Amino acid sequence: MPNDVMTVGAARVNITPDVGTLLAGSLSPRTSTGVSSPLNASAVVIEAQGSRLAYVALDLISLERGYGGDEAVQLASQATGIPETHICFACSHTHTGPYTRKRQPQCLNADWMSALPGRIAEAVTQADANRVPARMSRARAFESRIQHNRRIRFKDGRHVNTWLLGRHINSDLQAVCSAGPVDPEIGMMAFDDLNGDLIALLYHFTLHANSDFGPEFSADYPAIVSDRIRTEFGDQVVPLFLPGCCADINPTFPRDHRTTGSHLADSMIPALKDRRPINTKVTLGAQKRLVRIPLRDLDLDQHERLEKCGWTTEQNEYFLNAQKNLRAEGVTDVETWVQAWHIGDTAFMALPGEVFVDWQVHTKGHSPFPWTFPIELSNDSLGYLITRDAWEGGGYEALISWGTFIDVAGVELMVDRGLEMLRQLYTKRQRALMQD
Repeated sequence: MPNDVMTVGAARVNITPDVGTLLAGSLSPRTSTGVSSPLNASAVVIEAQGSRLAYVALDLISLERGYGGDEAVQLASQATGIPETHICFACSHTHTGPYTRKRQPQCLNADWMSALPGRIAEAVTQADANRVPARMSRARAFESRIQHNRRIRFKDGRHVNTWLLGRHINSDLQAVCSAGPVDPEIGMMAFDDLNGDLIALLYHFTLHANSDFGPEFSADYPAIVSDRIRTEFGDQVVPLFLPGCCADINPTFPRDHRTTGSHLADSMIPALKDRRPINTKVTLGAQKRLVRIPLRDLDLDQHERLEKCGWTTEQNEYFLNAQKNLRAEGVTDVETWVQAWHIGDTAFMALPGEVFVDWQVHTKGHSPFPWTFPIELSNDSLGYLITRDAWEGGGYEALISWGTFIDVAGVELMVDRGLEMLRQLYTKRQRALMQD
């Protein structure tokens, strides 16, 4: 088999819970009334030079390593023989899927949750069994019509979330600018069988999947992209979303997941039709490490932070109660996964939470690989992973609550470890290429 030929297989497994299951994604639970689009575990397994990698895209808000995530990876590894270090999952963060957090047992569908790891492993097993000789190509596009940085910097240094700006209209403080960038790049890796038919598509984009707040299960805008790709290139294609670091990147208003997904697909499809084959030898590599990271100061008085945000009294009480309950747990640090992997000269860094886009910009700029795509909500879920500037500026993501509890020093440590692994993988790849 030539150097540029690998084997690739893909599969989709429906993981939609029963209607009536509560929907996550807001401060209060909602009851699902139907299925707008199914929730899937979409998997791809790539083999090259005797090594295999598996990636699973989950239409879920999140998945914790200690509550289904590690078990899913272990089951997939046992079924296929793919090393656990070479298996990665990431959640799209759809806000119209089921609850998955262990801390919210009253909102969980326990039977569905207990079956989830097996369903994820099933997707990997099917993808591995579906492998056929394939070739890889790359495409790239840009989309900047559908997203904005959801934090605004004011003259006193505070950051205000865009959905709360209406509560600051009568403020005497001037708004200065967006508190951070957006990343409009769409990175794509396409895998075709030897007949030229598209088998699987990995695509990376940086936008919160919260365009759909309806009462039905929905995979949000990635479902629209998937439908468009399959209509254009055939039902055999399995599109897999790689969520970029979009913690502070929201859809533009008015929110509509169909419009969001259609705009994204409109930008992707012409680039995919003009995709560039990669004819050089493809090597695979991966590393995965446990990292212990500190929590924020759970004793911090956050009344002033809440006041600057502009929340209601009821919402303030929600955050203060969450802080109280976190403090009662007596935990000061957590252990989590950081992972790095590459397919040829394209690398991925997997981080276990909702990551600010600044960290994506930092990683792209400091990675030794010519192409690097950081992925959020991968292999664990630790809430918002913010920057020092964001912590000092305040705002929703800089509170202390169920989804906002990791200290910035811990985020910095994770990014440093990820970049360290990327450097090691790059050096190993370069040595292997020189030996050929």
